[in-house]
Amino acid sequence: MAAPYFPTFLLLIFFSSIALLVLTVLPAVTPSLPQTAPSLSSRWPSCGPGQSWAVRIHHSPPRHEEDEGAGSAHLDVIADRVAKQAGLQNRGQIGELEGHYLLCSLQPDSKSLGGIWKRSIQPGDVLATHPHVLWYSMERALSRSKRSLAFNDPDYPKQWHLHNKINRGMDINVTGVWERNITGQGVTVVVVDDGVEHSHQDIHLNYSPEGSYDLNSNDPDPMPHPDLRSDNHHGTRCAGEIAAVPNNSFCAVGVAYGSKVAGIRVLDGPLTDSLEAIAFNKHYQINDIYSCSWGPDDDGHTVDGPHPLGKAALQHGVIAGRRGFGSIFVVASGNGGQYDDNCNYDGYANSIYTITVGAVDEEGKKPFYAEDCASMLAVTFSSGGARSRNIVTSDWSVRSKRGCTEGHTGTSAAAPLAAGMVALMLQVRPCLTWRDVQHIVAFTATQCDSLADWGVNGAGFHHSHQHGFGLLNAWRLVNAAKVWESVPFLVSYQSSVIKEDVPIVSHPNVLVRTWNVSAADLDPSGMRTLEHVAVTVTITHPCRGNVEIVLLCPSGMRSLIGAPRSIDRDPSGYQDWTFSTVRCWGERAEGQYTLKITDYKDAQSDQCAAVGVLKQWKLTLYGSSMTYSEVKERQRLVEEAMSGKHLDSNFSLPCPPGLDIPPEIVSPFTSNNLKFLLLLGCFSLFWSLYYVLDVTLGHVYLRGLLCLPRSRSRHRTSRTSKGRGVEEAVPYRDEEEQDSGVELLAVLDSEVKVPNGREQLET
Repeated sequence: MAAPYFPTFLLLIFFSSIALLVLTVLPAVTPSLPQTAPSLSSRWPSCGPGQSWAVRIHHSPPRHEEDEGAGSAHLDVIADRVAKQAGLQNRGQIGELEGHYLLCSLQPDSKSLGGIWKRSIQPGDVLATHPHVLWYSMERALSRSKRSLAFNDPDYPKQWHLHNKINRGMDINVTGVWERNITGQGVTVVVVDDGVEHSHQDIHLNYSPEGSYDLNSNDPDPMPHPDLRSDNHHGTRCAGEIAAVPNNSFCAVGVAYGSKVAGIRVLDGPLTDSLEAIAFNKHYQINDIYSCSWGPDDDGHTVDGPHPLGKAALQHGVIAGRRGFGSIFVVASGNGGQYDDNCNYDGYANSIYTITVGAVDEEGKKPFYAEDCASMLAVTFSSGGARSRNIVTSDWSVRSKRGCTEGHTGTSAAAPLAAGMVALMLQVRPCLTWRDVQHIVAFTATQCDSLADWGVNGAGFHHSHQHGFGLLNAWRLVNAAKVWESVPFLVSYQSSVIKEDVPIVSHPNVLVRTWNVSAADLDPSGMRTLEHVAVTVTITHPCRGNVEIVLLCPSGMRSLIGAPRSIDRDPSGYQDWTFSTVRCWGERAEGQYTLKITDYKDAQSDQCAAVGVLKQWKLTLYGSSMTYSEVKERQRLVEEAMSGKHLDSNFSLPCPPGLDIPPEIVSPFTSNNLKFLLLLGCFSLFWSLYYVLDVTLGHVYLRGLLCLPRSRSRHRTSRTSKGRGVEEAVPYRDEEEQDSGVELLAVLDSEVKVPNGREQLET
């Protein structure tokens, strides 16, 4: 039964063998086919430097009459022929370059394509003389590097806050911004402090004398003055953090190293309300950002802030500074954490006109010195504990001969970093208003430190009393700034002053007061969503540090606006002190606001036994006409921009021109210069008077002497002295005259009369 199928089986084996033989032969002939020479990029990998030749093949003779497809096929055949003759293998056309082919050296054991590589004949010799080769080149490895940043500043590797190679992600994420040439160009940051050493090697090239001034000495030079402790290094360190010059083989690199940095020296002497006001508005059409790493004493019992003139200057700065876009005031939250201090008791950090910046250590945790508060916008990196790394920056040469330090610490180091990041934002979007910057901080800051008291408000913003809206991220800030459209004008609502005169109950009991804000209340201003919420209170208490004040927004978001402070035993209470919070940012303004006050009495203190009283309070809301849905849409647009697609394109939103602010009238002379000129003028006047009197009196005395008879007899004797009048005048002067002017006239008179004597002798 199997016999009939045996021939069929043999036929199947025979035809299969034929098919395999054909498939084996086909690759050897395919290079000559028109469609079997694909480009190098789609067929072959590179055969490596030193083993490949790039050649350009041409027709010979010219084939103008053939179509383009036939010409390409003909070039493929010629390329195969050239490769075979040179002992190489044709790897096909190079990319889309017609007539350009890659020829690779055959492997020692390869005998495909029938090529015989005679070792005595080099491929270059064949290609150099071949009539179809227009050009050839042996492939070599090219030296290319990624466009990553590299600085020759010796301490740049130690600037972990700029690029942290140990704790990945624990830095301000700025290098990607630098790679796109965003370095703060066109922006000026002024450091309001104890002076800036503008001759410093890392600061000099970026120093702005136009934005600088010395209010302590009342002259244009903010150079620090030496003191007994060599303690006036603070401003120079902050300036180096912001704009230290890169690639000068010295010290470190600034966050916004393309920006300009100015200095206002005001902390090296008695600081008054008027001086502070002048500092906040000094050169405010030149200076864009004011970096202020100082404030009231961080001792756990001080309640202070800007006084009336300082408050007015802050308000004026955000209205008229930067051609109406508003000066940006960046302030440090304070270093009183070890004393349970809170930055809501610091009027600068508590102001709606400032950007309050706190600090975290290298691990993103709250350092021991950092303060909490509900008004904090964000945090950035600074020093931590004894084992944590500090901030590396420039240093005052008088204190450190090296001009560089690895010991800049505290929130004083955090605020300049934030100011530098704002400078990067203003380069890509110069027309950002002071409130735009605050919004972008709230929209882009990232959470850190999972142990913090993070809460999510009704608009979806996360905030903690320790870290504000989170950690500042330069990449996110700049990308958001690129697509940001200015928010509507600031509007406010203020309740009436609510008189209370009610006692403050002891914990766990709570004094509760509420205030309802209706849509009708908000209609005159057009406010829809919140930014800052402020409560102004007057409280009497024998130990005000025992009082805790909490504000609840309509969404239920809780803000500890007045934290208890164990050290504060001040009996003066709070006199119209304003507490503020940003924890309700973006929420709907309409609704009920609740104020909760309680007294954590110290049972062992007789001083604190008396009952405190809430005398009065009022509620103030700050916000805009932006609706809740518009806030959510902005959040979506900001997150979409984080890819960097707009930084890599020509995308740009139009910028309004700003207000036409009259230029600042700058006197060419300071009071010190005028004093010097006055002294110089007085000296010149007295010298001139002395000289005039000396000459005049000498001349009058001379004429009086010339009128004497004795002088006339001398002159007559001279005329008869037969040519020796000059010789005789000298001894005569020694005997009878003492004045040098008389001697000169006598000599001249004798010389004039001598010729007459000679004439008489001749006659």
